[in-house]
Amino acid sequence: MKTIISKYTLFEYLAGRANPLERQQVEDWIIEKENSEIFHQWLMEYETKCPQFIPDQDVAIEYLLRRLETDMSIEQQRLADEPPRALFVPNRNSRFWLIAASVTLLVSCGWWFREAIQYKSYQTAYGQTTNVYLEDGSKVALNSNSKLKMPRLGFDHDVREVILEGEAEFSVSHTIDNKRFVVKTSDQFQVEVLGTTFSVFARPRGTKVALKCGSVRIDYSQNNERKEVMMEPGDLAFLDQSGAVQLAKKQDTKTFAAWTEQRYVFNATAVKDILAMIEENFGQKVVLSDSNIANRTITGNFKTKNADELLKTISEVLDMKIEQNGNTTLLMNN
Repeated sequence: MKTIISKYTLFEYLAGRANPLERQQVEDWIIEKENSEIFHQWLMEYETKCPQFIPDQDVAIEYLLRRLETDMSIEQQRLADEPPRALFVPNRNSRFWLIAASVTLLVSCGWWFREAIQYKSYQTAYGQTTNVYLEDGSKVALNSNSKLKMPRLGFDHDVREVILEGEAEFSVSHTIDNKRFVVKTSDQFQVEVLGTTFSVFARPRGTKVALKCGSVRIDYSQNNERKEVMMEPGDLAFLDQSGAVQLAKKQDTKTFAAWTEQRYVFNATAVKDILAMIEENFGQKVVLSDSNIANRTITGNFKTKNADELLKTISEVLDMKIEQNGNTTLLMNN
């Protein structure tokens, strides 16, 4: 008969509070290979919640740098007083430098891999969309070529915080304890909500937020000054070239995330912006034969599954033709 234990029993065992029978059950359960993955997950969760030792990294690094500076000064003085050596002979200082280098490497590796340990990621490929359901009941529709990161061990703190690179629509659930929900796109820009539906666009060519219902607050930094903007349903917020957030009122925000239905809604949208969107969502770069085409506009609601279908529709609307030359797609006049 296979041993089955709960997370609570394992935590009691790790804390040293289990009785002899529970200890034997846990030890029997641990040695079973099929329990290895869940054991390490629970062990990481326990160590995160109940760390045995919390090092002060800032103090440790400062102490190490002071030691390095002190020993460097001593070494430089010694070299100035002694003639140069023909051969390298390991000595006390050499051993110190090797130890210091090892410590520095370990500290650096800890910083490099810290994010991978703290966060789990959901990432979509070009032309792919997916739905992500969070542990609090919230739903995130993730657009193509986008990445969503969230705490690996869940929302244990006062804030439900996720990090977005790309584009997504959020349907945020309210929690009994009114826990805030924050979407970060950078250190300078974040959206804070309490039970609402909104879309976030965070691409290299710009940042936008469209609010369908509820209320959100945008916190951002401009010229090293923290600012905030409150949004109401129907608002479209975007960052201008100066780094300030501008609001456009009474917008049709339902069309902002039409991609969730494989639709693309254009309202006097410039061709250059449509081609930028195609490259972002499908990874397909389109070159114009004439720069004057870039500012031509399109209005319409188009349902499409891939870039080729959308390009074909655009070419028909604009009375243009498409040529494929290797990996390059050329849009040109008839």
